[in-house]
Amino acid sequence: ASFQFIPVVVSYGLSKSTLGLIACDMSFKFNWGGFPPEFNEEALAMLTQALNKGGNKPPNLVGPIIAKELDLGSNPPQLDILEISELEEDRFRAMFRMKYEGDGYLVLQTQVQANPLRLPTSELPTMPSLGVVAAAQPLVVPMLLRISGLKLHGIIVLAVSKQDGITLVFRSDPLVSVEVHSTFDSVPSVRSMLQREIEATLRSLFQEDLPVIVHDMSVNEIRRARELKEKERRE
Repeated sequence: ASFQFIPVVVSYGLSKSTLGLIACDMSFKFNWGGFPPEFNEEALAMLTQALNKGGNKPPNLVGPIIAKELDLGSNPPQLDILEISELEEDRFRAMFRMKYEGDGYLVLQTQVQANPLRLPTSELPTMPSLGVVAAAQPLVVPMLLRISGLKLHGIIVLAVSKQDGITLVFRSDPLVSVEVHSTFDSVPSVRSMLQREIEATLRSLFQEDLPVIVHDMSVNEIRRARELKEKERRE
C-alpha cells in the first residue's frame, strides 16, 4: 500500500516541511536542507548546553565549550526499514538501519590547556598564528575545533507523533569515524589527544543527549505551531 506521512519534523517543519519524513511504497525519503536560521540557533544553544555537562566535557578543555557554527550539509542519512511497530494517521514508530556519511560540520570554540599534556620538546614550536609560545608552566590558549567527515552506522528507533513530538534512540554506539581539526593540528600529540577526547564526547552525545535535543526541539515546534494557529484563529 502507498501512503504519505508528514508529521512533526526535527527542524521547523510542521507546516513548512523543511525536513519532512515521507514514506511511499514502504520506502522513506528525507527532504533535507534549507534549514531556517531559527533552527540552527536553537540547535547550537542546545548543543552548547549538552557539551558543557560534567560527564561530556573533555578533561583537557578548560572554560566553556561554545557551539559556534552548524551546517547539516546536503547529504541526508540513509534509512532502511527493519520493523514498523505503529502506523497511524498522526503517529508512527519504526526501527531503521541508519547510515550517515554526510558533508555537514560543527565548529566549537573553547580553550585548551596544552602544557600538562607533557609534550616532547620537539612538538612544542612557537605558534605565531596564536601569538603564544609553549611554556614550562600550564598554558591555556583559545582554540577553534571543526568536527566534520562524520560517519554513523547503526540501528535507530524513531517515533513521530503530531501531539508528542519526535523520539529518536540509538540502539548502540553509532560513531564509525569523525575528523577533528583545530588550531593545534601542527602539534601531533595535541591533535591525537583532541581526536580521542572529541570521539569520546560524541559517543556520549549521540546516545544520551541527542535524543533529548531532538525531542525538545520537536516539542518546541509543536508548541509554536499551536500558538500561531491560535493567534490566527483569534485574528
